[in-house]
Amino acid sequence: MLVRDLVVRIPHHRLHDTNLEVEARVLELLEARAVPSTPRGVRVLLVRDGAPLAFAYRYIDGQPSHLAHLRGAARERYARDLGRFLGALHAVPRARAREAGLSGANHWRATYVPLIEDCRPHLPRALQSELEQLVVQFASLVARTPRVLVHGDVSGFHTLVRTDGALAGVIDFGDAAIADPAIDFAGVLNHHSRALLRRALSYYGRAVDPEALQRAEFFIALVPLFTMRTAGLEGDEATLRAAIADLRRRVRRAMARGPGEPYHAPGAPGAAAARNGLR
Repeated sequence: MLVRDLVVRIPHHRLHDTNLEVEARVLELLEARAVPSTPRGVRVLLVRDGAPLAFAYRYIDGQPSHLAHLRGAARERYARDLGRFLGALHAVPRARAREAGLSGANHWRATYVPLIEDCRPHLPRALQSELEQLVVQFASLVARTPRVLVHGDVSGFHTLVRTDGALAGVIDFGDAAIADPAIDFAGVLNHHSRALLRRALSYYGRAVDPEALQRAEFFIALVPLFTMRTAGLEGDEATLRAAIADLRRRVRRAMARGPGEPYHAPGAPGAAAARNGLR
């Protein structure tokens, strides 16, 4: 909701358990640490029973990046700004993120395993089998990973760009968590190419563990499960069918690719340095 020069953030879906108090604290933390491209001027507008029901931040003038047709220098500028945003976000100390109210649970076990179980009744038997094979294929990669402060949904809907390709801002931190950085890399793949993600990582400024892009491929294959769960709860059969078809395509593509080769960023420290955040 836009009110004059402010964006007002309120829970926008009855099925989304958005903790506005935590989100506001996270945005205040990011502003205090000067993480680039994040909302500024956060203020709580409405409180009930001691908890905020709405907060606002200064309007960010930009177009969702999935609608922008970035080429040449504009595309490189976007990759640069996106990589710098992700690097600064992932560098925030976990202790500070916990102080803001975020948990450090294993995101795979806490989010994705229950998600798969919630969606299982909607899956055709053959697709269930394919999904189980994919999980087995990637299970060792997601069992123990680095943990950093992640946005949780760095899709084209939430990255706003200017006409010159500069990243105007990243919005909607309702899914922020202390989790695998590959979740944010997968978010980029929602609407952008693998080549653009690799360009962004060249500006990341941090070690990228060699298995990160392999895990990102796994997470991006599972994205339709989120749509499927919501559609199932709402009884939206058309959306549910479309999500099942999308999941089938993604799972088969990921299985065909397999985990792939480890990623080594040019000039990046080795795997041991990258895994300093393991817990």
